[in-house]
Amino acid sequence: MPTALDTTTEIQQKFLAGLEASQKAVVTLVSTWAETVESVVSKLPELAVTEPVKPTQAFESMFAFTEKLLASQRDFAGTLFQAAMPATRVPSTAARSAAAKA
Repeated sequence: MPTALDTTTEIQQKFLAGLEASQKAVVTLVSTWAETVESVVSKLPELAVTEPVKPTQAFESMFAFTEKLLASQRDFAGTLFQAAMPATRVPSTAARSAAAKA
């Protein structure tokens, strides 16, 4: 019989497989969209910008922020998990006996 951890792991794997398939579809969609936009925008006159941001700079900046956000959320989730731990403890035999007598 599978354990709760086995079941959770299986669910996580199936979720990730679905997520990866969705991400691949989105990347294909965005690539097609970007190619279409590029073909239209390339026909427009140049815009005057003092210091344009390179796409790689924007990409790296966004992921740096995302990593900080994820670290913050991980810390918060860990703290929240620790705060909830008392509710998950199994009462001792003495405590169960006392509760049954009350």
